[in-house]
Amino acid sequence: MPADPERSARAGRARTWPDEHCTALLALLCAAALAAYVTVSLLKYARLGDGMDLTIFDQAIRSLAHGGPGSTTMKSPGMSVFGDHWHPIIAALVPFYWVWDDPRVLLVVQALCVVWAGWVLGRLARRRVGAGPALAVTAAWLCGIGVQSAVTFDFHEVALGAPLLAHALGAFCRGRWGRFWALAASLLLVKEDMCFLVGGLAIALLIRRRVRTGLALGVLAVTWTAVAVLVVVPRFNPHHVYAYLGSLGTVTVQGVQPAAHPAWYGPLATLGTAAVLLAATGFVAARSALVWGFIGPLAVRAASKNPQHWTAGFHYNLLPMLVLCFAFVDAWPAFVERAAALRARGAVGARARAVRVWRALALPVVVAVALASVPTGSVLHDLAGRPCGAACAELDEATAMIPDGSWVGADVYLTNHLSRRFEVSQWRPADGYLDDLGEPVDAAWLVLNRETTSYENESTGWVQAFLDDPVVRGAHYRVRWSGEAIVVLEREG
Repeated sequence: MPADPERSARAGRARTWPDEHCTALLALLCAAALAAYVTVSLLKYARLGDGMDLTIFDQAIRSLAHGGPGSTTMKSPGMSVFGDHWHPIIAALVPFYWVWDDPRVLLVVQALCVVWAGWVLGRLARRRVGAGPALAVTAAWLCGIGVQSAVTFDFHEVALGAPLLAHALGAFCRGRWGRFWALAASLLLVKEDMCFLVGGLAIALLIRRRVRTGLALGVLAVTWTAVAVLVVVPRFNPHHVYAYLGSLGTVTVQGVQPAAHPAWYGPLATLGTAAVLLAATGFVAARSALVWGFIGPLAVRAASKNPQHWTAGFHYNLLPMLVLCFAFVDAWPAFVERAAALRARGAVGARARAVRVWRALALPVVVAVALASVPTGSVLHDLAGRPCGAACAELDEATAMIPDGSWVGADVYLTNHLSRRFEVSQWRPADGYLDDLGEPVDAAWLVLNRETTSYENESTGWVQAFLDDPVVRGAHYRVRWSGEAIVVLEREG
């Protein structure tokens, strides 16, 4: 690491783009991303495209907003969400529910957090690497598959960690170690598994010879997670367990089946995901000590038997991708200096040629990957998606007869539209009508959608199959309302 980071940054700046226009362009890029993600998120919601996770967080935060324990009937009636995961940061969303009590507020906040992180990244990059690389790496973040997959897949608490992580990594790049330690430690409030990311950042501190700070951060991360997993979560869980301890080797979460692959498939698939994400930074991020904040989470996911953990989809890559973008900013000045030094010395070896070629191609690769992510990503896919059918038009009328506060079992894609009025549980024929704790879902009402395959149901015929024999463990349901798509049933007795 050069003795003067700021001077190194100036040396590594691209001279082809006027710095005076960079802030405006960054603002325009962030505004466009915010508009796109808010639009897509709300459009997906309106088309009944959001599922279980949005409803879980909606129920939990609404409960907290009304002085409750953060309960969610989507997991099990009376269960606190903190019995599933330890993510106290969600309490920060309570004031939003005092203003607008609606699950859509979570989608808007999620988009805001992602763009906030992009703005912090772009401003730091402008100072350290210049306008051109700054715009490129910001686009790599905002347009990348890590962000797209997260924003368009319900709501998850990890999005709340994006601004915290961005400010923490910015402090790391600027050598403000105390500020970095405090912000990195606060990431542990996001979720109990943040110890793998924070632990990776602790290793980065050790590499930068901040031994005491790094050790303190690593010990805190391990201790916090151990207490959360072994004490806190079991305290809130009705079965007094942390349900995900078995995820390394066997999947215990209902609805996710163990992968029918050899033992080597998961690590290999995760390695492919890592390569895709690194390509978005032209592989320059690998030169920074911050890359350990990326390696930690990916290594754990490689050991998992949950196939969702291996892919570039879902929300699992949101924060690791942000780490890579800041790692690019951290590594770029020294990388440019080295390439320039080799050229000045007239080095002709294979290694020198490789560095020069890498330097020449890195930034174009970043730009190319960012641009390629847009037309192939989920944003445009959702924008061009098929409009909602009869279910959207019928849902309000169909549910008007159900008393507020009733226990309702519903198709997973309807749950977040019903959670404001009812205690909603997911109705899953494939699971034998059991909740995530294995308890029967004996809902007083059922709201089903003929137009969806629902969760774990391979065809739309499952609704008609149930209507032909509406008996569950001796309890009979009778049809109270039936339309083209929506069917409402009431439990007799």
